[in-house]
Amino acid sequence: MARSKSRSSLNAIYVALFALAACGGSHKDDASGKAASAPSAASAPSETAPAQTVPVPSHEAAGAAPQAAAGGVAPAKPAHRTVATVNGKPVPEEKVYALYRMNRSMLAQRGRKLTENDEQVLRAQSLQIAVADELFYQDALKKGIKVTPAQVDEAVKQLKARVGSEEAYKKFVADSGFSDIDVRKELERNLQTEAYRKGLFAGKSVSDEQAKKFYDENAPKGMFNVPEQVHVQFIVLRAAATDPESVRTEAKKRAEEAAKRASAGEDFTALAKQYSQDPSAERGGDIGLVARGVMFPKFDELAFSLAPGGISPAFETPRGYGVLKVLEKKPPATRTYEDVKDGLKLDMGRLLEQDALKAKANELAAGAAINVLDASYLAPPQTAPPAQAAKKP
Repeated sequence: MARSKSRSSLNAIYVALFALAACGGSHKDDASGKAASAPSAASAPSETAPAQTVPVPSHEAAGAAPQAAAGGVAPAKPAHRTVATVNGKPVPEEKVYALYRMNRSMLAQRGRKLTENDEQVLRAQSLQIAVADELFYQDALKKGIKVTPAQVDEAVKQLKARVGSEEAYKKFVADSGFSDIDVRKELERNLQTEAYRKGLFAGKSVSDEQAKKFYDENAPKGMFNVPEQVHVQFIVLRAAATDPESVRTEAKKRAEEAAKRASAGEDFTALAKQYSQDPSAERGGDIGLVARGVMFPKFDELAFSLAPGGISPAFETPRGYGVLKVLEKKPPATRTYEDVKDGLKLDMGRLLEQDALKAKANELAAGAAINVLDASYLAPPQTAPPAQAAKKP
């Protein structure tokens, strides 16, 4: 039990460190949502592999059979194991497993259900990222890249903020089996590696001309199209199909009452706050712009047939009963270059970074001695990888 707790805490601290590195990385994610223009299918590198993949030995080269547990979940092992070496330097299992767990969690949040084969590939990708990180760190040391104590202090401060409080941080570190010195060393390592990665694409950026060329080539293909949308306020009265008939009858009755009052001219925002059982109730039922096909058929039928200002009758929904009001309608359109320019340049810049990282990782791996000691982190032969895993910047 003690080992299990230690392993869990070690994984947690590595995840926190990875997340901290991502927050302080060379690119931010906060603007990505503004780029509905992301160069996805047309120009992006494969979304089935991390940006920092490196060649690792196959099962045959490793001379061992996979040790994956039933169901494709990585087997539980004692903490402080080495699963690979890079030029004789250990790659700890805690780090690889933390990456695997973080990537797996992100895929689960996107609704991706992984097969046993997918799980094996995801573990292999996590090992590849950890190996690439070790290669970058070793090269950073060779190049004399250093960070100041003040930079490490700031990273510690950010980590404490992520954990929640000074007390929570102390418990976090104590439970992990790390010391304050261990944490500072790992943060210093992250900062050195991040400085190294930034140096790989220093001075490289996407020009207006490159972004405009990409836009002009892909706009005719529909990449920047925005579908028909409707801005809606929505009142939801919850009633599951398995609920007693009395519950469903009451929900329908209240929805009809809300619809009648709204049609009579009462303020829909106030009615939503009074009747709706959806989280949007506090916003007066405002669920923003919704594209056709995002919701369910009955919703689309009513929302896209009503004129702005129109109010629907009460209708059945997958979650119970609802009433909606249309605020505005937007026809299909193509976003202009000026609309998407900033986000497009940001996304294209990320692809340049990924290409630079991948090329450098492969270059370093070609001259390195990489030994995988645990075959459960090797990719199964002749397999397609799962959906995109989280990338450690």
